[in-house]
Amino acid sequence: MKILSLTAAGLLALTPAAAAQTTTPPPLPTWLNLSVYSGHPGEKVSLTVACEGEASPITTKALRVTAPLDRNAEGHQPWALFGESVVAAVAPGTYPVSVRCARKPLTVHFTVLAAKPRPGQVKVLPHGAPRTGDGSAS
Repeated sequence: MKILSLTAAGLLALTPAAAAQTTTPPPLPTWLNLSVYSGHPGEKVSLTVACEGEASPITTKALRVTAPLDRNAEGHQPWALFGESVVAAVAPGTYPVSVRCARKPLTVHFTVLAAKPRPGQVKVLPHGAPRTGDGSAS
């Protein structure tokens, strides 16, 4: 009789309801990731969002989106969205970067650094005309 009750208990554990509970994967985590978290105006920043649901566009003053969030065209990583941006020409400082995944807000922070001087750019501007004389002393 002990064998029969153990067998019945084992069969109950394998009922469809019990099997469904053990094989349903947990929901994937959601996150927003940037390729870098600080940069100078004009530099590129890649964006990745883990989101199984619907995602909103990226909102921020720090980045100018050049390629909106989209899923991989070949179906790789169907839970992920990828986008591209460049650092905006805004005042140096730290700005929020946000997206909504299935109405859940995801936010990270990006630091805009001061613009880099261009090569050969004069750091101090000269004042007035050069003092070469007017030619009357010759």
